[in-house]
Amino acid sequence: MDYKIEKNVPIPSTKKKRTYPFESMQVKDSFYADISINHATALARYWAKKLDTAYTCRSEGNGARIWRIR
Repeated sequence: MDYKIEKNVPIPSTKKKRTYPFESMQVKDSFYADISINHATALARYWAKKLDTAYTCRSEGNGARIWRIR
């Protein structure tokens, strides 16, 4: 079998880019995400530091719910 060498073929992304509504949230707002509680906690910590806010997370069904608390 002969293989054709090709140049400049872009590598497709293996991850879906997700957009979470942290920047639009007001205190007491929440959203559900189909992610693990560990992933939700990591996201909440990242955005809390970036936006100088505070969040809390709880497991819900097969995912997690994130609330803005400050």
